[in-house]
Amino acid sequence: MDTTRSGPLEDLVHWRGETAALVQAIRQSKAKGPVMFDRSHAAAAATTVATGLARPDELVDWAHAVHFEDELEIEDGHEDLLTRFLFEVSTPELFEPISVRVCQRWLHIMRASLALEAEAAGR
Repeated sequence: MDTTRSGPLEDLVHWRGETAALVQAIRQSKAKGPVMFDRSHAAAAATTVATGLARPDELVDWAHAVHFEDELEIEDGHEDLLTRFLFEVSTPELFEPISVRVCQRWLHIMRASLALEAEAAGR
Protein backbone atom coordinates (compact mmCIF):
# COMPACT_ATOMS: atom_id res chain seq x y z
CA MET A 1 0.00 0.00 0.00
CA ASP A 2 1.29 3.44 -0.89
CA THR A 3 1.43 5.29 2.42
CA THR A 4 1.90 8.67 0.74
CA ARG A 5 -1.40 8.51 -1.06
CA SER A 6 -3.41 9.36 2.04
CA GLY A 7 -1.24 12.26 3.21
CA PRO A 8 -4.00 14.86 3.56
CA LEU A 9 -6.17 12.40 5.48
CA GLU A 10 -3.28 11.54 7.77
CA ASP A 11 -2.72 15.24 8.35
CA LEU A 12 -6.38 15.68 9.30
CA VAL A 13 -6.42 12.72 11.69
CA HIS A 14 -3.22 13.98 13.35
CA TRP A 15 -4.52 17.59 13.26
CA ARG A 16 -1.41 18.85 11.48
CA GLY A 17 -2.63 22.27 10.46
CA GLU A 18 -5.70 24.43 10.16
CA THR A 19 -8.81 22.31 9.67
CA ALA A 20 -10.18 24.28 6.71
CA ALA A 21 -6.87 23.97 4.85
CA LEU A 22 -6.67 20.25 5.63
CA VAL A 23 -10.21 19.66 4.34
CA GLN A 24 -9.41 21.62 1.18
CA ALA A 25 -6.26 19.53 0.64
CA ILE A 26 -8.32 16.35 1.00
CA ARG A 27 -10.88 17.59 -1.54
CA GLN A 28 -8.13 18.50 -4.01
CA SER A 29 -6.25 15.24 -3.55
CA LYS A 30 -6.84 12.58 -6.17
CA ALA A 31 -5.62 9.81 -3.91
CA LYS A 32 -7.84 8.81 -1.03
CA GLY A 33 -7.55 6.73 2.18
CA PRO A 34 -8.52 4.72 3.98
CA VAL A 35 -6.89 6.07 7.12
CA MET A 36 -7.50 4.74 10.62
CA PHE A 37 -8.86 7.03 13.35
CA ASP A 38 -8.09 5.61 16.79
CA ARG A 39 -8.17 6.47 20.47
CA SER A 40 -4.69 7.95 20.39
CA HIS A 41 -5.84 10.51 17.80
CA ALA A 42 -8.83 11.47 19.98
CA ALA A 43 -6.60 11.73 23.05
CA ALA A 44 -4.08 13.89 21.19
CA ALA A 45 -6.82 16.24 20.00
CA ALA A 46 -8.25 16.56 23.52
CA THR A 47 -4.75 17.21 24.85
CA THR A 48 -4.20 19.97 22.31
CA VAL A 49 -7.11 21.95 23.76
CA ALA A 50 -6.54 20.92 27.39
CA THR A 51 -3.00 22.30 27.22
CA GLY A 52 -4.02 25.51 25.49
CA LEU A 53 -2.40 24.78 22.12
CA ALA A 54 -5.77 25.13 20.36
CA ARG A 55 -9.08 26.78 21.08
CA PRO A 56 -12.25 24.81 21.82
CA ASP A 57 -13.89 26.06 18.61
CA GLU A 58 -10.95 24.69 16.64
CA LEU A 59 -11.54 21.27 18.21
CA VAL A 60 -15.21 21.48 17.25
CA ASP A 61 -14.27 22.20 13.62
CA TRP A 62 -11.66 19.43 13.59
CA ALA A 63 -14.03 16.84 15.09
CA HIS A 64 -16.73 17.79 12.59
CA ALA A 65 -14.32 17.35 9.68
CA VAL A 66 -13.09 13.99 10.98
CA HIS A 67 -16.60 12.78 11.78
CA PHE A 68 -17.85 13.42 8.26
CA GLU A 69 -14.80 12.23 6.32
CA ASP A 70 -15.87 9.18 4.31
CA GLU A 71 -12.37 7.81 3.81
CA LEU A 72 -11.63 7.34 7.51
CA GLU A 73 -12.00 4.03 9.28
CA ILE A 74 -12.73 3.86 13.00
CA GLU A 75 -10.56 1.65 15.22
CA ASP A 76 -12.03 -1.86 15.45
CA GLY A 77 -13.71 -2.61 18.74
CA HIS A 78 -13.90 1.06 19.71
CA GLU A 79 -16.33 2.39 17.14
CA ASP A 80 -18.96 3.37 19.71
CA LEU A 81 -16.51 5.27 21.92
CA LEU A 82 -14.83 7.12 19.07
CA THR A 83 -18.07 7.91 17.27
CA ARG A 84 -19.52 9.26 20.52
CA PHE A 85 -16.39 11.40 21.01
CA LEU A 86 -16.62 12.85 17.51
CA PHE A 87 -20.38 13.42 17.73
CA GLU A 88 -20.32 15.08 21.14
CA VAL A 89 -17.28 17.23 20.41
CA SER A 90 -18.50 18.29 16.96
CA THR A 91 -21.96 19.28 18.25
CA PRO A 92 -21.45 21.08 21.57
CA GLU A 93 -24.82 22.75 21.12
CA LEU A 94 -26.42 19.32 21.69
CA PHE A 95 -24.23 18.28 24.62
CA GLU A 96 -22.06 20.82 26.42
CA PRO A 97 -19.67 23.58 25.40
CA ILE A 98 -16.13 22.40 24.77
CA SER A 99 -13.86 23.45 27.61
CA VAL A 100 -10.62 22.37 29.20
CA ARG A 101 -12.68 20.30 31.66
CA VAL A 102 -14.53 18.52 28.85
CA CYS A 103 -11.24 17.81 27.07
CA GLN A 104 -9.67 16.49 30.26
CA ARG A 105 -12.65 14.19 30.76
CA TRP A 106 -12.31 12.80 27.22
CA LEU A 107 -8.58 12.45 27.69
CA HIS A 108 -9.18 10.43 30.85
CA ILE A 109 -11.71 8.21 29.05
CA MET A 110 -9.35 7.54 26.13
CA ARG A 111 -6.34 6.88 28.36
CA ALA A 112 -8.36 4.53 30.56
CA SER A 113 -9.53 2.61 27.50
CA LEU A 114 -5.97 2.31 26.20
CA ALA A 115 -4.69 1.24 29.63
CA LEU A 116 -7.35 -1.47 29.97
CA GLU A 117 -6.43 -2.86 26.59
CA ALA A 118 -2.71 -2.82 27.44
CA GLU A 119 -3.41 -4.56 30.75
CA ALA A 120 -5.53 -7.21 29.05
CA ALA A 121 -2.82 -7.81 26.44
CA GLY A 122 -0.26 -8.31 29.21
CA ARG A 123 -2.19 -11.17 30.77
